[in-house]
Amino acid sequence: MENPRKRDAILPVSVMLCMHTLIALTVFVVPVMAPEIGMGAEAISLFVLLLYFTSMITVPFSGPCTARFGPMRMMQLCVLACAAGVALCCVATSEAIYGGGVLIGIGLGLATPAASDILLRYTPESIRSFIFSLKQAGVPAGNLIAGLLVWLALAIGWQNAFLLTAAVGATIAIVFQPLRKTWDEGRETDTRIRVNRQSYVNGLRMIKEDKAIRWLSMSSFVFVLLQVSTTSYIVTFLVEDVGRAHETAGSIYALAFAGGFFARVLFGVVADNFIPPLKTLGILGLVMGAAAIATAQFNSDWSVYAIGAVTFLLASTAAGWNGVFIAETAARAPKGQVSHVLGISLILTYAGCIATPPIFLGLLALSDGSYSFAFSLIAVPAILVGIRLLLLKPDQV
Repeated sequence: MENPRKRDAILPVSVMLCMHTLIALTVFVVPVMAPEIGMGAEAISLFVLLLYFTSMITVPFSGPCTARFGPMRMMQLCVLACAAGVALCCVATSEAIYGGGVLIGIGLGLATPAASDILLRYTPESIRSFIFSLKQAGVPAGNLIAGLLVWLALAIGWQNAFLLTAAVGATIAIVFQPLRKTWDEGRETDTRIRVNRQSYVNGLRMIKEDKAIRWLSMSSFVFVLLQVSTTSYIVTFLVEDVGRAHETAGSIYALAFAGGFFARVLFGVVADNFIPPLKTLGILGLVMGAAAIATAQFNSDWSVYAIGAVTFLLASTAAGWNGVFIAETAARAPKGQVSHVLGISLILTYAGCIATPPIFLGLLALSDGSYSFAFSLIAVPAILVGIRLLLLKPDQV
């Protein structure tokens, strides 16, 4: 769309927020429900690893698939894949749960570049970081709902809660079908869905040649280590080490990520109007690292309010950087290459997601199962990258 107005972005961002919230819910609901399902740290780690490994493999296909089928059709397919993945987990065998993780990973991997294609088309530059952050607020919204689902699962059983989630996802995919006619205009029906070595080389070259995109990609790798550690292990940490009831831990998780919803929007406004995006990300790196170190100090003597406050700060920052990152990467991509450049850049993000489980488990092994030790060390890379981003000069990017 030529010269989009602010009001043009209202419907696209509302729809993308809704769809991304559902996708995020399916990503987080299994780790959050792990104590109820009977999954320990090792099982959670394998589920998370398979999910994000699948996302990393599939994300480069998002560009050609979006061009071929249209971004709205891709979003519908992504939501359906995630809904099917959650439904499969209800079989309650290890194979089914891990298979569900693979389906969810497919939906997650293909979604962000497709949604970004729509939003960039309808969003004026003056509110770009805000709109992308608002869409990405679907991630903490998914965390919030996942935490609250613990209470529902205790009432009706976790499998019924999962089936309800799957049914809502399928409904969302169907309800938004009328929007496809407009938003998928211009799709290239003769595009061949093929990703080869040269596709990776070309995408990596674009990232290498733009120093800002290169630093954005590297920061996403580091920040996501802390984000995935928080979303995957904080509930188990609170239950097993800190001694809180599962429903209490779920409530803390939900309230913390409710703050993350508003924090993402706030960080987008800051990046648009007050602090340049790279500097905003640098500040977030420092704050999330400090919050993780504070989280590592949790024990049974801490009040539930103190635990909630620190977890709130950690969730708000560790899950609050993505919108600024995606908006700035999309804005710096060559015209017509948004989904492709984002797809290649997100490979590094998902590589960080994949690296988190073995790193976190390794830290647990080194410390005889100390979650406090693991959270302390996983904070260090975020702090170091945050400092580096703050030290970058404008003429260097």
